Amino acid sequence: MRNITIFIIPLFIFNFSIAQKQYILSKTDGSKIVMDGFISDDEKSVSYKKTVDYEWQPGYNTPAKLETDVFMSYTDEYIYFGVKAYTDPDDIRGQVRPRDEMAMGLNEDIIFLRFDPYLDARSVYLLASNAYGSQSDIRAKQATSDEERYDSSFNAIYETISSINEDGYTVEFLIPFTSIPHPNAEDKVWGFNVTRYFTLEGNGVFTMSDKYDRDNPCRICQIEGRLIMNDVPFKRNTELLPYISSNLSGERVSDGQPIEYGKSKNEFGIGIKYDINSASTAELTINPDFSQIEADETQIDINSAYALQYPELRPYFSRGMDLLNFLDNAFYSRTINSPSISSKITLQDENSSSIILSAVDQKSPYLVGGEDKSYFGEGGISYVNTYRHQRVVGQNTKYGFFTTNRFYEGGGSGNLFGIDGLFTFNKIWKIQFEFIKNFNVEPVANWIDSNDTFSDKTVKLDGEKFNGHANYIRLIRKNENWESIIFYRDISANYRADLGFVPKNNRRWLTISQGFEKLIGSKYLQQYRINVKGDITNNINGEKKSRNLDIDLGITTIGATAINYNYDINFFRNYLGKDFRNVGKSTFFIISNPTKELSLLTRVVFGKEIAFNEDNPEIGKESSFFFSLNYKVGNNLNINPSLRFSKLKKINKPGVFYDGYIARLSSRYQFNNDLSLRIISEYDDFNDKFYIQPLLEWNPNPSTIFYIGGNQNSSNIFKVDSEDFNPFLINRSQFFIKFQYLFGI
Repeated sequence: MRNITIFIIPLFIFNFSIAQKQYILSKTDGSKIVMDGFISDDEKSVSYKKTVDYEWQPGYNTPAKLETDVFMSYTDEYIYFGVKAYTDPDDIRGQVRPRDEMAMGLNEDIIFLRFDPYLDARSVYLLASNAYGSQSDIRAKQATSDEERYDSSFNAIYETISSINEDGYTVEFLIPFTSIPHPNAEDKVWGFNVTRYFTLEGNGVFTMSDKYDRDNPCRICQIEGRLIMNDVPFKRNTELLPYISSNLSGERVSDGQPIEYGKSKNEFGIGIKYDINSASTAELTINPDFSQIEADETQIDINSAYALQYPELRPYFSRGMDLLNFLDNAFYSRTINSPSISSKITLQDENSSSIILSAVDQKSPYLVGGEDKSYFGEGGISYVNTYRHQRVVGQNTKYGFFTTNRFYEGGGSGNLFGIDGLFTFNKIWKIQFEFIKNFNVEPVANWIDSNDTFSDKTVKLDGEKFNGHANYIRLIRKNENWESIIFYRDISANYRADLGFVPKNNRRWLTISQGFEKLIGSKYLQQYRINVKGDITNNINGEKKSRNLDIDLGITTIGATAINYNYDINFFRNYLGKDFRNVGKSTFFIISNPTKELSLLTRVVFGKEIAFNEDNPEIGKESSFFFSLNYKVGNNLNINPSLRFSKLKKINKPGVFYDGYIARLSSRYQFNNDLSLRIISEYDDFNDKFYIQPLLEWNPNPSTIFYIGGNQNSSNIFKVDSEDFNPFLINRSQFFIKFQYLFGI
C-alpha cells in the first residue's frame, strides 16, 4: 500500500502541473477579429490571455524583465494570436525585411510561436514575426545539434500585422489550421509556447512562457503548454500554383561589337497540392521553374580538393523535406537540377511519418567522391525516386528506413538503401546511427574526364558495376555545462550517393570531443565555452590518413558579441600519397550587434595549409579574411557589403600559390513586407569576373511571387592596361521576368 501511495502522489502533482498549463481557447465566428496591428477590447473579450513570465537566457527561469501579453482564440479555419510586447519604443530593433531573412546575429526584436501538434517533438513549427510584421518560419525536430535541429526552408502561409506605439509593439498573427500539419481530429490538443527575444543594455535576452531545464538539451521537448481547441472540422485545401516566365540572354561575340541576344525563352508550368487529411498532402508539379531568384554568394574554392555544397533556396523543397536530412547527406535536393515533372507525397499519423518523391530530371549532376578529392560532371535525363519512412515513439525514440534511386537514360543507375535511428536515454544521453548500402552501375558517358582510379575501378564513367557502404554511429552526452561526443564514420571506397552529396569516401574516421560552456549573465561576460576535439582517420585498408586536434575557445560579451578562437593542427596528414606533419592554423571568428543599426561578422585565418590543387602538393603560409557588415538605414533600407580574401604564400621560395578576393555588395529597399527592390553586385578577383543583378520582387506569401530583373556580367575588364579599362563593358546580359500566383480552392 505504501508503494502505491508513493506512486499516486507524484502522479497527482504531475497531472496538476500539466493542467495549470492548459490553454482552453474560446471558439469564435471571427467577426470580432480585425487584423490591424492593435488588440481591441472586442478581440480581448473572445481571447484567452497568457503572459510570458520567465527569462531563459541569460537568466535561468528568473522573472521576465519585460512584460509580454498573449491573447488567443480560434475559428473553424484559423487561430488568432495578439501579442503585446512592452518596452521602450526607442529600444526596439529591426526593420521591414523580406520573410525568412532574420537580421544577422538576431539583431531584431522578434516573437516566436512554437507548435508541437503531435506532442512528440518530431516536428515543431516556429512561426515568428519581428516588431515590423516581417515573418520567419522554421521547422525544428529532435536532433543532436542545432545545425540538424532547425530547418529554415520550411514555409507556412499566415498573416501578420504589427504596430509600434509608446509602450512597445503589438503583433497580430492569423494562422490557418491548414498551414500546420497536425493530427486528424476535430478536438485538438497541441503543444504550445511563446518565446520573445529583445536586446537590453547591449545584450540579447530570451524570455519564454515555460520554464526551461538546461540539463535537458532538447529544448523543443520542453513545451509544457497545451492549446485546447475543440470542434474544429477538417477543411480540405487544394492549391493551384501556375507560373509564367520569360528569359532573354545575350553575349558579346567580340570587342567593339554589340551584344547579340537570342530568342526569349518562355516557360509555363503549374503545381497542384491536395490535402489528403490535416497531416498529409500530395503534390504534383509540371514543368516547374526551380530557378532561384538570388544568385548564390560565391565561395572561394581555389584550394578545395572537393566539390562545394550550396544551401537549398528553392521553395518547392520545403514541406516534409526534413525527413530527408541525414548525417551522410545521402539526399541533397539540389541534385534534382532541372526537372520537367515532379511529384511528392508526405504522410503523417500518430506514430510515423513518410515521404515519397519522384522526378524526371533533364540535367543530372554526377558526383564521384574520393579519398583525397572529388570529381564532378553533368549528364542528361534521369529518373529519380526517393522513399523515406520514420517511426516515432514519444519524444525519445525514432527510427526508420530510406531508399534513393536514380536511373540514367541510356543506361546506368544508382540505388541506395539505409536504416537510421535516434534514441534518447535519461534526457542527456543520445545515440544516433545510419547504416547505408549502395548498388551502382555506371553510365557509359564522357561527363567526367579523369584517368584516376578508386579501389580497383576507374573514375571515368565506363559502365562498371560496384557496391559500397557508409556507416555512422554517434554517442552524445550533454547537460547544462558539459558535452561529450564520440562519432565513428566508416565509408567505403565504392560508396556513392547519386541523389546525395558525399564528396569524401574511403575512410574510417573517429572523432572524440569534449566541451564545456557556462552562462554567466553579467553585463560584460554573458557566456564562455571551451571545446577540445581529436580526429583519427585511416582509409579502408588501414593506412594512416590524418591525426588532428582542434581547440576552441569562445566568449559572448556586451553588444551581443560572440568571439571565438580555434586552433587546428594536423599532426599528420597524408594527401595524394604524400605525408605532411604539424600543419597548424588559427581562426578568429567574431559576430557582433554593437548598435540597433549595425551588425558585423569577421573571420580571420592564419597559419599553415596544404596547397591541395598543385601537381606536387606542398605546405604554404595561409592568410584569409572574411568581413561582412549589415547596416540598417531607417525602417526600409538595408546595406550589406562583404569581402572575402585568401592568400597562400610559398614558404621556402618566392611567390604564391594563390592570392585574390571576392567583393560583394547587396542593397535592398523594402517598401513593405511584400515588395522590395534589391541590387546585388559582385567582383571575383580570382577569375576577373563582375556581375550586377537588379531585382524588383513582390512576395506576399511563400508561393505567390512576381519579379523582374537581370544579370549583367563582365569578364577580363579589370586586369587590363589603364587605357583599356571600361567599367561599363558588359560581356553577357540576361533579363528575366516571372509571375507565379497561389490559388486556393
